[in-house]
Amino acid sequence: MAAVLRSCTLVVASLLLAGHVHAQEFPSRGVRIEVGAAAGGPVDIAARVVGEKLAELWKQPVTVENRVGASEMIAAEYVAKANPDGLILLMSSFNTVTINPVVFPKIQYDPINGLAPIVLATSNPMVFIASAKAPFTTLKQMVEVAQAKPEQISWSSPGLATTNHISGEWFAADAGIRLFHVPYKGGPAAMNAVIANEVPVGLVSLIQALPFAKSAQTRILAVTTAKRTSLAPDWPTVSELALPGFDAAVQTALFAPGGTPRAIIAKINADAMHVLRLPEVRERMASMGVEPAGSTPEELVVMIRNSRARIQQVVDKAGIKVQQ
Repeated sequence: MAAVLRSCTLVVASLLLAGHVHAQEFPSRGVRIEVGAAAGGPVDIAARVVGEKLAELWKQPVTVENRVGASEMIAAEYVAKANPDGLILLMSSFNTVTINPVVFPKIQYDPINGLAPIVLATSNPMVFIASAKAPFTTLKQMVEVAQAKPEQISWSSPGLATTNHISGEWFAADAGIRLFHVPYKGGPAAMNAVIANEVPVGLVSLIQALPFAKSAQTRILAVTTAKRTSLAPDWPTVSELALPGFDAAVQTALFAPGGTPRAIIAKINADAMHVLRLPEVRERMASMGVEPAGSTPEELVVMIRNSRARIQQVVDKAGIKVQQ
């Protein structure tokens, strides 16, 4: 029995050592980051900025491929079915593992076991932004008008079942009001709808709202994160003005295919965290309206689990349904 135990111990030790050596050598060739969102948006920016610095660190090429469509599900499915060696990764919003499993009746990948969380890359604030011709100039006034006229205030989002849409429904439910949601095809279209006064208010990313707010074409009502963002510290938050504790952001994370060795996940996490702490990375992201974040894989798993549970509550309460 003792001999058998010693033999088993040696086998386990040799496997762990092999995994450690393999991780130290990672990557032995180029890495590709798949992105399910269009070029130029927060997810794409995160992938390209982080990928560029990882390439320098690894001394291997890191390329970004935009595999756009189906609420980022095309890219997520591709990575979930890829060889779990860490050479094909996914940079995506939380939608792929939180919203999509809740609102779509059928998806072609396992959002829990098919993708291995590595690191929270960015957390991008959203803002409630009002048209210059809107019948309110503050968040409090918007709520008061909505209370007096249920479903008479229309608001834009980048699309059905996006983080913006879910967050807007969450706000309305907690504020005790009913708004009329108008989904547009993408953030720029949702932003333009507010500028043109097609809708009096929209929920868009900070990066899209900044130039139009600075030129007084629109008014910022509130930022959606619990704390004021360093990107626009003068703008108050929903939590300050109306709903204490309200905290919503478009979060992006790096994933590997499910089954990727833990040693490789740990290696990528450590290197990505190093990149996210670099002053030039933080400055570059800030200049594009993106806030770098960071996490351990374990912390990211908890964030995703909690976010999915909250989204399920919002979807059930608002009766959100998506046709496929």
